[in-house]
Amino acid sequence: MARSKRESSDEVPELNLLSFMNMVVILIPMLLLSVVFIQVGVINITAPKLSVGSSTEPPPEQEEEPLNLTIAINAKGFRIAARSAQLDPMEGCPQPGPTICLANPEVNVAAKFDTARAQLAKGDVEGGEKALAEGWSAYNFRELYNTLVKVKKQYPKETVVNLTADASIPYVVLVQVMDAVRYVREKDSYSDTAEFFDADAKVEANAPVALFSDPVLSVVQ
Repeated sequence: MARSKRESSDEVPELNLLSFMNMVVILIPMLLLSVVFIQVGVINITAPKLSVGSSTEPPPEQEEEPLNLTIAINAKGFRIAARSAQLDPMEGCPQPGPTICLANPEVNVAAKFDTARAQLAKGDVEGGEKALAEGWSAYNFRELYNTLVKVKKQYPKETVVNLTADASIPYVVLVQVMDAVRYVREKDSYSDTAEFFDADAKVEANAPVALFSDPVLSVVQ
């Protein structure tokens, strides 16, 4: 009789998983509803090509010197060069200076970007984004577009533009430059900044008209 009691006490009871399954069924919809979907924007660019050493083969003969259009971005504005020569500064820019100086020269762009980095490092996202916007909005993207449209009319087959920037320039400025130079907008020239940013790309044959649609990020050494 004692043996039967010992054997009955060693039996392991079955687990009741019903309550656990009920909890899982309730949690799964809640987790799906709380998911935040992030929209990722992709900009097609061409990476710089690096070569080691010099080639012993002579360069192929070219009928015409390449345009080699380059936009260099720094805290004072945009330097535009073509055929290894910098374009003359626009009227009102200091001499010597960038081809296109800041739209608001009173803004210390470098200081704004430094402030933005410091605020973001401290976790102040609102203050960091505000300082960042005050910095990049001081650039004259409208005049950059106007200038490149004139260059495009002289070289209609050219689509490549080389982009380079100082190490302190935030990525958002590069993105704004790409947006300004990629497509022709409704007008070839703008005198109002708000009108320029609100303008859509000109469409022909169900496709936007390209300006310099092949940006290449250049390596500065």
